[in-house]
Amino acid sequence: MRISGWFRIGVVLSVLYGALVIFVAFDGRPRLEYKESTWFSEAADAIAEVLAKTEAQEVRSAQVKKVLLKGTNAENVAWLEKVATSPSENQKKFSAQVAKVNERHRVFISALPSEHEYIGYLLSLRSLAAPR
Repeated sequence: MRISGWFRIGVVLSVLYGALVIFVAFDGRPRLEYKESTWFSEAADAIAEVLAKTEAQEVRSAQVKKVLLKGTNAENVAWLEKVATSPSENQKKFSAQVAKVNERHRVFISALPSEHEYIGYLLSLRSLAAPR
């Protein structure tokens, strides 16, 4: 079967466009680091709001984030979980709000596919594009 020149150009352009779409989709996927950063920002907002009400002074979430969430992502997640489950006396003021934020983000993060799943998807697409 002979393929005309225009048809060949159409096939090549379709393959290139498909590769571009896959690259953009892979690069634009939600990442764990971004979602954890959003988690910490929302937790800092909740803590700042409670502290501003209870202390009767202005407390900004940036201040809370700087003072309380200064460790690595894993340390910050562990601290937020500890505040929600077994808070100290000072943390009891904002423990319920942190627990709500934790639950919402825990559900979202558990639904994120891992890096290995994305690579598996790409490898399966490669096998479709170049069958043996």
